[in-house]
Amino acid sequence: MNDIKKVAVISRLSQDKHKKLANEVVSIFENYDVDVYLNEIFAKVMKHSNSISMEKINTADLVIALGGDGTILWTARYSDEVPIFGINAGYLGFLTTATLDNSEISLQRIMTGDYVLERCMRLKILLDGEELPTALNEVYVTNEKNAQICNLNLEVDGFNLGHHRLDGLLVSTPVGSTAYALSAGGSIIEPKIKAMQIVPVNSVTRRIRPFVVPGESKVTISIPSYSTKKVAIVIDGNEENKFPNDSKLEVTQAKRETVFLRFPDYGFFNRLQDKLGF
Repeated sequence: MNDIKKVAVISRLSQDKHKKLANEVVSIFENYDVDVYLNEIFAKVMKHSNSISMEKINTADLVIALGGDGTILWTARYSDEVPIFGINAGYLGFLTTATLDNSEISLQRIMTGDYVLERCMRLKILLDGEELPTALNEVYVTNEKNAQICNLNLEVDGFNLGHHRLDGLLVSTPVGSTAYALSAGGSIIEPKIKAMQIVPVNSVTRRIRPFVVPGESKVTISIPSYSTKKVAIVIDGNEENKFPNDSKLEVTQAKRETVFLRFPDYGFFNRLQDKLGF
């Protein structure tokens, strides 16, 4: 018996295809006697009576994200461990499972229990002990000004790996290994593996290469005292904070994970083939 009784449908856009798809999603779930809520902004666009704040979507049994990977990352910040099912209405949509064309049959499969859950690690990020938003893809430390290098110190589990002159240092989850980390020369990591990948971006000296450490490791990034460059912290594509010279950024595995709802016949390697031509 399916335990899904409350669904939150999330979208950041008001394009016609999102409106049409949202109406279809609502109709399908209502046929199964499920309460459907739309995030507040989207509910206004759709003139839907049931709205829910992003801070409350973790009270749902399932979250449907309509859009691309950006919508998934935004949704995952608030969903806690409520399963997310992504319907691609964006461009690549690597993290999504369904498309606009097969969304109806996909939702019917969900309601008949024909799915599996994929648990993916997140990154806990501390700046001088202050907790920043967790990351599903990556945390990236880089110069505030584009096209300028920065100086960064790197430690893993207290071992000093020296200072480096580069565009930035990126710490990625396995989920994020197919995103910016891959573009920057990192490896693809299967999402069920609990690990972090450290990827230098455009290193001047090339004394460091992308490498993987266990999920229970602690990665520490700091700025040399002599550096005058202003550095920013970017989490899942959003600039979150400035990085003062006398500060330390610590990255570890978060306790809470992001959970995706997937289909048993469409796994990680299917997505690699379909989305990346792997």
